[in-house]
Amino acid sequence: MEKMTAEPAAHARDQADGIVQIALSPEEDFRDIIRRLENVRIPPTRVSAGSIRFAVLELINNSIRAHREKGEGRDIEVVFIIADGRLSVSVRDFGGGFDPRSLPYDVAADPDAVDLRSAAFEEYQRNSGYKRFGMGLYVARKTFDTFQIMFLDGNGKPRQWEHGSVAGTVINLTARVDARETAR
Repeated sequence: MEKMTAEPAAHARDQADGIVQIALSPEEDFRDIIRRLENVRIPPTRVSAGSIRFAVLELINNSIRAHREKGEGRDIEVVFIIADGRLSVSVRDFGGGFDPRSLPYDVAADPDAVDLRSAAFEEYQRNSGYKRFGMGLYVARKTFDTFQIMFLDGNGKPRQWEHGSVAGTVINLTARVDARETAR
């Protein structure tokens, strides 16, 4: 397992070699969140560290918006782990989840097959008053090798999406670490 580092700030801790856990307040200034993520060392993968951070920030932004809309004060949890040649990232929130069928594309579909200029995307954005663009999950799917969404009930247990019975969401992502670059 490779050592990961993060800034020595409140709500961020290096629990053990290879693990960085960050707790983000839904009221935290987004510029501060960006600075905190810039201090997490991302290992070399098939995409740049900047692309990894951007995808994670898109998911964090979705979580913050959901928390604020719901009036949820609990922290959003972000965990980075390097183990077994993989970078794993998990984003957990308590924002009430979302109906995947409301997105302008099938989140399980190959992201290369998604048409970002489709009428469905335009309608989705227009119907949300241009507060939602449908891009966060898409960017994460496109950036990472694996992508999994799990909905949680009020006790933090996994469950299927059902309006009113979902308390939060966990998104798990992985990317293969480039061993040639890591060895340098």
